[in-house]
Amino acid sequence: MSDQLRYLQQEVSRLQDENRSLKGEVLSLREVIDSIGLLASAINEMDPNTEIMPLLGRLLASALAVIHAEDGSLLVLDEETGELVFVLSYGQVPQEVLAGVRIPSGKGIAGWVASHNRPTIVNNAASDDRFYAGVDTRFDFTTNSVLAVPIAANGRVMGVLEVLNKTSGAPFSETDQALLSLLCRFAGDVIQSVIRRDEVTGLSDVGQGGR
Repeated sequence: MSDQLRYLQQEVSRLQDENRSLKGEVLSLREVIDSIGLLASAINEMDPNTEIMPLLGRLLASALAVIHAEDGSLLVLDEETGELVFVLSYGQVPQEVLAGVRIPSGKGIAGWVASHNRPTIVNNAASDDRFYAGVDTRFDFTTNSVLAVPIAANGRVMGVLEVLNKTSGAPFSETDQALLSLLCRFAGDVIQSVIRRDEVTGLSDVGQGGR
């Protein structure tokens, strides 16, 4: 084989590898653009004139759609006890059995997020010291990966939005965290407005509450 032919073969191989890499980047970019579109729609649908529970339901559904996660839950912080209380969930564990379950103050990944008012990604939950296995054990569920983000307004943490196990099996990424954090930032302001409105009218049933 001549040196020229060998060189041409190497170049063809290099270009094929480069093409595969570019295709992967384009696909990733398309996924991000799609997620941003879903995020924008979710934010536009947040209406401070709505009732609180339907608003929270739309928030959780939007989070799962944006992040492409299998399961998710929304927890409210009980300011009197410091516990997090499940109010909504989508996925393997039915909402009717999970709603009202409490996580002890400071326990679990969600508890850490609420205490520190910071999002976090845990892509191997069982190996993380913060992971609280009580819920998995109780409901025969397996948490592989977690992305949890605080819902806050004016520095006050009202709850935590937690998504679990991406549908693709891939780990959660920094992009996922940024998208969910943005959604929760807008949601926090809207939810605070709804809570204040309902406190004035005596209609709020979410309490001072939030895995």
